[in-house]
Amino acid sequence: MPRGVRETSEDALVALQDDTHNQVVAQSVMLRIETYVVEDDSDYESTPVVPPNDEYISEDELDEACTDSDSESDSIHAFIRATWQGNYWGSWASWNFVPPEKKDQWWHAFIQHYYWDDQFHDEIYLKWKKQTQVTVCGRISQNRRDNRQPSYMSDAHWATMVEKYNTEQAKRKSAKAARSRKSAPVGKKMHKHGAGPRCFLNIAYQMMVDEGLDEPPSYTALARKTHTGKDGSFLDERTEELVLEVEEAVEEMLQDGSPLGDSQTGSTAASNAKRYLLNQEYIKRGKTKKGTIYGLGSVQYKNSSPSVPIPVSLQRNLDVDMRMSGFETTISEVKEDIAGVKEDFSALKAEINAFKTQVTGGMSASQATLNIILQTLQSQASTPASTAQPSQPQAQSQPQGQPQAPIQSQHQPQAQGQSTALPQHLTINNPSELDRWCQDLGM
Repeated sequence: MPRGVRETSEDALVALQDDTHNQVVAQSVMLRIETYVVEDDSDYESTPVVPPNDEYISEDELDEACTDSDSESDSIHAFIRATWQGNYWGSWASWNFVPPEKKDQWWHAFIQHYYWDDQFHDEIYLKWKKQTQVTVCGRISQNRRDNRQPSYMSDAHWATMVEKYNTEQAKRKSAKAARSRKSAPVGKKMHKHGAGPRCFLNIAYQMMVDEGLDEPPSYTALARKTHTGKDGSFLDERTEELVLEVEEAVEEMLQDGSPLGDSQTGSTAASNAKRYLLNQEYIKRGKTKKGTIYGLGSVQYKNSSPSVPIPVSLQRNLDVDMRMSGFETTISEVKEDIAGVKEDFSALKAEINAFKTQVTGGMSASQATLNIILQTLQSQASTPASTAQPSQPQAQSQPQGQPQAPIQSQHQPQAQGQSTALPQHLTINNPSELDRWCQDLGM
């Protein structure tokens, strides 16, 4: 997988020469951390630099290393610091004065040492740039205040920088910058927070763990956490005013008729929607002249792009999160509806089976009754007719003196040659006939 988007060009493969010792420090853009040749190690922390090993880095690891110098994964922090210190050699007091080609060399050294997924390239570059800016400015500024020449800067470059910053114009500019850092809006004090050296991103994550949340805390909750003392009072007046204003505006929105609805209070959907409203109002009301959001610290730089303003990036990420939350809620509701339909179908199937059993039992009983009726009628039809035969006409008078022919009894059996009657078929033209026959048979 390619290490970043930029490819290392042949022009970057240059031999960097130490102005003081006149010896080659590195012969490739890898720089191979031959920065151990420096004689004064007071500018280095005790954490050893890991040799280049084509190591994979995630966005969370870089963010942790760039914001929490006391973490165990400080090797990334140390590598960034050692890279620019081993390839500095200039009278640049801050990042803004460093030539672009020098910045590219530092960045190429970083992407040759680590690799990451392409989707995180812009974010990792932004965090790497921020960390390099902070360490360059902090180290050199501290050395200037202490009037101590760093080992990674030559005598000539150090003398040039000291001479430049000792002029009256530079002193006036420095004093003005100090007043600006300590300035505050009219009627308010200088910005303060109670987070100490901890990163706001780490604080937000710890809040999720402690409170058992599935989503990051709202911006107002994070501002309360980082800008209040142990007694719960705000340390910063502007943060207090901003948080209270946002919370009041959201409460009014909910009372006037919000998309939550009164019946959804306390549900997951309502909680996510309220967090969305709080963050939306905080972004809208917390913009600063520098294009950042007041009181959020490093949280506002997560998933941001250098080409997109921070408020726009935050609002875009917020909209995406809200849509995803809405999709999850919709999917959950659809699953519940499907489960309900399955239950209804199972109940309907059970009713159909019961009705089928009942109909089958009724048909069996009716069939048995019909069989009995048919058998009875068939047996009656097969026996001799019990009814009297039609009366014979009276025999003609015989002459007197001659005996009359005997008259055959009506119940006398017929001659053997005479055939018996065939069974008759049951024909039912009216259902009432079947009922009448059943009554006659005592059924």
